[in-house]
Amino acid sequence: MYMSAKEAAEKWGISERRVRILCSEGRVDGVIRTSWAWNIPVNTPKPGDGRQLRHMKNHDLRIGGMDFSLLDEQKKAIAKIDDIQRFLPVYKRLVSHFILSAFSADDLMLQAQDIAVLCNNSFVPSMQFESQLLVLNLRTILMRMLVQFGLGPIRSKGHIAMSEMRLSQLYQMLTQGIDDAGFLEYRTIEDELNQKTPTIKAQMETLFVQYERDWLYLHPVVRAIFLYGELLRIRPYGRWDGLVAALALAQELLSGGFPPALVDAQRKDEFKAAMIMTRSRGNYQNALRMLEQMLLFECHQLLGV
Repeated sequence: MYMSAKEAAEKWGISERRVRILCSEGRVDGVIRTSWAWNIPVNTPKPGDGRQLRHMKNHDLRIGGMDFSLLDEQKKAIAKIDDIQRFLPVYKRLVSHFILSAFSADDLMLQAQDIAVLCNNSFVPSMQFESQLLVLNLRTILMRMLVQFGLGPIRSKGHIAMSEMRLSQLYQMLTQGIDDAGFLEYRTIEDELNQKTPTIKAQMETLFVQYERDWLYLHPVVRAIFLYGELLRIRPYGRWDGLVAALALAQELLSGGFPPALVDAQRKDEFKAAMIMTRSRGNYQNALRMLEQMLLFECHQLLGV
């Protein structure tokens, strides 16, 4: 049985408008939208108040001194590109490079030539079927993101805000054909059962409180690397978390006017060391500088420099 937003508001003691916001942000368990109405399971508990999650706030995240003026100049130049016939093939090459980097960063072995074969509508006999589906799904999502968020001559159709619900959608699109059960839950950890650490759900809610408030006015590249790193730290689903984090990073970059980028696979070990610093000390400076270098390279590719 379901209740309306108005009924949920009365039950939880909050405004109907607040209930609708919580539903749209993906913070109400089991909610279903039909047309303009939100259908909320009657036994769904009231979502935690983000203001009360401050005591669980993630460790301080630091980026050191960064100057994004050069990147912002490239962003303005990309926005002026009007040759779609030249732009699309370059973007598709960047997508293939991003996929290779995302797999490598998550310690999943993949060869550039295998991606090329798959993107030409042929399967790779030596490659696991599951991995082939992940590559194809990743590529499809990244091409859809281009149409949705826009870049260069491709104009935006309206942004989809990042939220727990959106992240779940990305996970489901990524695993299409692999895990179609449709029952998506965060993983459970041992300490969580013994109440020694916040649940994954609580950690994710805390993350998105930070994303929506503390990170609101940060540079889009900073928000992207913070989101990527914190999702890697939490690993909410227990499988393919690195690829989901990469998709979240790609969306954040595209929504900010930049191409999807991740550090080159050849620098995997250096990047992993930089990401360890983010988890142990909250220091994102090295990881951010590496991402900045890759973004500058990809911007140059799009601009034909």
